[in-house]
This record gives sequence, structure tokens and C-alpha cells, in this order.
Amino acid sequence: MSSTSLTLGNMVAGVLQWVILLILLRLYVYKPLLAAMQKRRDTIAKQINDANSLREEAEKLHQEQEALLKQAREDAKTLIAQARREGEEEARKIVEQAQREAQYRQKAALEEIQHERDEALKAIRAQVADLVLMATSKLLERNLDDKDQERYLDQILQDAGQLQ
Repeated sequence: MSSTSLTLGNMVAGVLQWVILLILLRLYVYKPLLAAMQKRRDTIAKQINDANSLREEAEKLHQEQEALLKQAREDAKTLIAQARREGEEEARKIVEQAQREAQYRQKAALEEIQHERDEALKAIRAQVADLVLMATSKLLERNLDDKDQERYLDQILQDAGQLQ
């Protein structure tokens, strides 16, 4: 047999070396490599799940933000409408107050006019009374007959009637 020829012992040794090499590769390289790849796969899957969760959370927050913005707009409209109603109510109250004050002033003016009229009538009555007294005293001073007294009294009453 030649030195280059394969012997059964060499073959068994070669196969045995390959088996040992495969076992060692499997234990120290392949399993850690598979474990690292599985860990990387799990990390990527977790990151994808986290990204999906974050996207869903962002979408939910966006919807909540939209709802809050819509609610804020509705609240603003409500506040504006309420302010408008309160302004109109305040304006109505001011108009009512002005009307009451105008009525009060009108009533006071009418009362003052009535009072002045009453005072003027009192003054006229006093003047008429003075004129009647004066006329009576003049009639008493004169000796007039009944026709003259009646005519004189009619004249005095007619003058007094013009004063009223």
C-alpha cells in the first residue's frame, strides 16, 4: 500500500475528526449563533410590536386630541352664546331701568306740574277772595240800589272768571 492511499484507519480518523468538528461547531458556534439569531428575531419582533403599540397609542392620542379640540370649540361657542345672552339680558335690564327712570321722572314732573297748578289755583282763589272782599267793601261803602249792586257783582265775578 502506498503512503498516499487511504487506509481504513485514516478514513475512520478523518470521519471522526469531522464528527468531532461538527459537534464542537454545533456546541460552540451553531447553537450560540442560532441563539443570537433567535434573540435578534425576538428583539425585532418586540420592536415591531412596540412600534405598533406606539403607533396605536399615537393614533389614540391624536383622536383624543381631536375630540378635545372639538370639545374646546363647542365650549367656546357655548361661552360666546352665553356671553351674547348675558349681554342682551344686561342691555334689556339697562333699557328697563332707563324706562323706569323715565317713567319716574315723568311722574315726578306731572306731580310737580299738578302741585304748581294747585298752588296757582290757590293763589287765584286768594286773589278772587280779595277781590270779592274788596268789592263787598266797596258795595258796602256805596249805597247802590239792587240793580247796580247786581250789575257790579256780575262784573266782579266776570273779572274773577277771566283770572281762572
